[in-house]
Amino acid sequence: KGAKAKKSRSSRSSRAGLLFPVSCVARQLRRGHFAERFGARAPVYLAAVLQWVTHKTMDVAGKISKKSKQQRISPSHLQMAVQKISVLKQLLRGGVPRRHVRAVPQSKRVASPSKKKMTKSKKR
Repeated sequence: KGAKAKKSRSSRSSRAGLLFPVSCVARQLRRGHFAERFGARAPVYLAAVLQWVTHKTMDVAGKISKKSKQQRISPSHLQMAVQKISVLKQLLRGGVPRRHVRAVPQSKRVASPSKKKMTKSKKR
């Protein structure tokens, strides 16, 4: 009798190595009507970005609370952390953070003069 081995179920978050729930992010994307369709990797990427932003903010807020000799992170610590991180400050203000990298145009190849030996012009 064909008994099949059951596959162990694992969440999309654990497969992606994330702590934030990928399935909840996917559900919110569907309910938000941001687009008609989105790829399977979109909620994974968004969950990873949200996890990074949270980690960065909490890390800086924890350092601020240690400096002020407190054991708990308060909302003021979070506010100061966001003010310190320029990318988050700009993101939460409503702007789109952009990198300040100038595009360097590729130099056009200029034909160098040939290095043929110049012969003396014949006298007339």
